[in-house]
Amino acid sequence: MNIDLLTILLVTLLPIIASPGPANILYAASASSFGIKKTIPFWLSTNITSLFQTLAIGLGLNLIMQIYPLIIVVLKYIGVLFLLYLAYKFSKLSVNAEKKIEVLTFRDGVIIEILNMKFLLIPSLMFSQFYTPSDGYVKIFILSFTLLLITLTTSMIWMLGGNSLASFVSDGKMQKYQGVFFSLLLFITAIWLGFN
Repeated sequence: MNIDLLTILLVTLLPIIASPGPANILYAASASSFGIKKTIPFWLSTNITSLFQTLAIGLGLNLIMQIYPLIIVVLKYIGVLFLLYLAYKFSKLSVNAEKKIEVLTFRDGVIIEILNMKFLLIPSLMFSQFYTPSDGYVKIFILSFTLLLITLTTSMIWMLGGNSLASFVSDGKMQKYQGVFFSLLLFITAIWLGFN
């Protein structure tokens, strides 16, 4: 991949990847609540899952989803329900700060990423703009791993931002406000995804 193609790829995809979405909000919320170290399993699982999704789309999942568009609708609404569940989970922090809520797990990361319709748009866009069948399978892998590096970096930035937020909300009262804030962000994201 030459530097011109990489530059165009970054300019095209970075605003979508770095914008607030389900996973990015959860990276910040989890790092703020539990620290970066405890958020790493969730971070790894979402990024590993996204790599498999990207490869699947590059190798033909897009065609299956075009033939059976109901799959997209079902996954979308299951994802909305899961986001509402996570919003509830973070709201528990705001209601009862002394009660421990559980850290997001590797399994949670796999689930959120499978149901993350915002992410599925990204590799679909990437392959539609930067790949043709004559490019061969090697380019699918190059593009997929390039996207993985971008998502690993941007998601770590969200975690660092959330972790730095933790120093401002170290007392119980501020933790309650933080829980409400992240819960509302997830709720709004779920509602927005549900209507789009």
